[in-house]
Amino acid sequence: MPYRHAWLWVLAMFPAVALAFWPSYFGRLGSVSWVLHAHGITSALWVALLAVQSWSIHRDARAIHKLSGRASLALFPLFWVSGLLIVQMMAAGFAAKDGPFHILFGARLTPVDLIGSATILYLYWLAVSRRRAVLVHAAAMLAIPFFLVTPIFVRLLQIGGPFAIRGPADFHKFGIGFHLSNVLALVVAVLIYTRRPKTAWPFLVAAGGLALQSLVFETIGRAAGWEALMPAIGAVPTPLLAAAGLAVSMAVVAWAWLGAKQGRAAPPRVDRTAVTA
Repeated sequence: MPYRHAWLWVLAMFPAVALAFWPSYFGRLGSVSWVLHAHGITSALWVALLAVQSWSIHRDARAIHKLSGRASLALFPLFWVSGLLIVQMMAAGFAAKDGPFHILFGARLTPVDLIGSATILYLYWLAVSRRRAVLVHAAAMLAIPFFLVTPIFVRLLQIGGPFAIRGPADFHKFGIGFHLSNVLALVVAVLIYTRRPKTAWPFLVAAGGLALQSLVFETIGRAAGWEALMPAIGAVPTPLLAAAGLAVSMAVVAWAWLGAKQGRAAPPRVDRTAVTA
């Protein structure tokens, strides 16, 4: 099986997150929005679950792998919806002119997060629907955390050095750090893809999503028409947005799960190709 040590890289995200988000989140837990708590908790659970899945399959602990996989069916919609709520929070912050960061980047980050959410949704659908094509399934699951790398790395860059942000006068460095972080994640994803192009193509999907994020950050995110939409996006009732997000993500999960179930009677040509590629 490939990606034998992937679970170690996934676990390495935890200390990186603690360091990266200490100033903006962990250092002031009592004063941040509940939306950030929801996103932080569900993201942490998702990363932990992914590490367990990767570790268990390479230790031949198939019962644990199967249990964690089924647990992901329930966790994924919560994780995905929390990302939508972050989009709404950024839009509301821009509309309310809530500080210089939201004024500069609130509108530009909303299409970035929407593209990330859409790509993650597709990758999880792919992972579940192709779960018997083990190499494609593994690649799709492991491609999802690439959309968590950029938010982590861009904040690590802000801690010190030439991209350190010490006040509003340095906020322009965020955009540079954002693109550098995206390029880093994109290059790693492409390198993984080139090693097994027949089965690791979900990493290429992730690379495409990352490239598109950088593009919309500089184009759609800057457009006056898009900025004009921010008050409407920010004003969507949070319960309504959460309910809609849950409905969409749960429908996609059910579609992926049942679609693969219905395919059990089909000849195993696709799965055998994926395993031997």
